[in-house]
Amino acid sequence: LSSLAAFKFWDASTWTPLQYLSWCTVIVLGLEIVAWLVSNIPKLFNTVILPKRGSHLDVLTSKDIAFICWNKFCTAVFTYHALRFCWYSKTVKWGLDELTLLNTVVALGGLFVVYDFFYHIFHRALHLRSVYKYVHKHHHNQHAPSRGTADAVNVHPFEFVCGEYCHLLAIFLVPCHIMTAALFVVGGGVVASLNHTRFNVSLLNVFDVKFHDQHHVVPTVNYGQYIMLWDYVFGTYHEYPHEKLKG
Repeated sequence: LSSLAAFKFWDASTWTPLQYLSWCTVIVLGLEIVAWLVSNIPKLFNTVILPKRGSHLDVLTSKDIAFICWNKFCTAVFTYHALRFCWYSKTVKWGLDELTLLNTVVALGGLFVVYDFFYHIFHRALHLRSVYKYVHKHHHNQHAPSRGTADAVNVHPFEFVCGEYCHLLAIFLVPCHIMTAALFVVGGGVVASLNHTRFNVSLLNVFDVKFHDQHHVVPTVNYGQYIMLWDYVFGTYHEYPHEKLKG
């Protein structure tokens, strides 16, 4: 108990080996809970299933499994860095009395907009012929994502780390409350996982699983991770063919 009370989540230099292990275990367990929820909650609402419009990667290779496991571990490292930054940042508020409309609702929207600006550029660069086969091609071995979190994190480690730390860049640029930052990171994880299911889930036409599913069918469109704002701006948005939907 004394060890728990003395635990400084923002300073890993003070952690014991057991605390390192506990940290990684809790974060990875959290990922597994999210994965289970994403794969099962939509079923309770009889959510429409999107048809598979490309070949499905039925069996994961040893390389796939290695990438998935490594990237889940990297999530624990990223989470530590994100919390450490938020702890020391003057633009991230922690007090309940510091909650405002600006650093919650407005900031949350700003975080997703800023994140996807940088992610769009990065993602689009990964599709350049000169680099595509070295990094991003691995993710596109799956033409019809269905496993949720597993398919979402089945990417080259370089791509995964850059994508994760784009969240930290967004938090650095957008003043917010810690609750907003947490909702942004956790919510982003949920959305990214949903993007790699066959569930026809959408939110106010701002987020839609079909947006990213279209990218896996036509890789040169819909580069945004969460929203299509920058695809509209840069002319890379491509609508999902609704006649393909099945009840």
